[in-house]
Amino acid sequence: MDKAPLRQQTIQALAQLPAEQRQQASQQLYRQLFARPEWQAAQVVATTLSSAIELDTAPIIAAARAAQKTVVVPQTLPHRQMAFRVLTAATTVVTTKFGIREPQDNLILNPRALDLIVVPGLKFAASGERLGFGGGYYDRYLPRTTGFKVALALPVQQAATPSWPVEDFDVRLDAVLNSVNA
Repeated sequence: MDKAPLRQQTIQALAQLPAEQRQQASQQLYRQLFARPEWQAAQVVATTLSSAIELDTAPIIAAARAAQKTVVVPQTLPHRQMAFRVLTAATTVVTTKFGIREPQDNLILNPRALDLIVVPGLKFAASGERLGFGGGYYDRYLPRTTGFKVALALPVQQAATPSWPVEDFDVRLDAVLNSVNA
């Protein structure tokens, strides 16, 4: 299937996911993530400031802070580039014209400093392929990192195999966590 219609279908499915099912699936995904040895060992955790349709990343940020981990979130830059900035209570966060919340200040970390990256997207195949939102920011950034790349897939985001074209530049994730019977 072509990427654009699949993106729209998945966005609609995420918007229509019943709140109770979303909550149950999210809790399963958080437990799986926090139990992983890569999470346990990570000192620097990268995630996003989630939008309404995405898996809520606030519990991930809270758990990382409670475990004394450094949390970093992305800021988009010109030419479809991005950088990860340290997120603290004092960080200035703005909403972009695309509705994405991003940090505007604090230290930018070197890509190699990220230990674990929670990678966003719309669809995830069990084998690690990912269909993103279409900007290519993560496909440009992830090759520069050595951190463990993981996705947390809500039920409507899960695919056994990719039903979308996988390009040479698409970065395969190290793990895709799925909710079971949610």
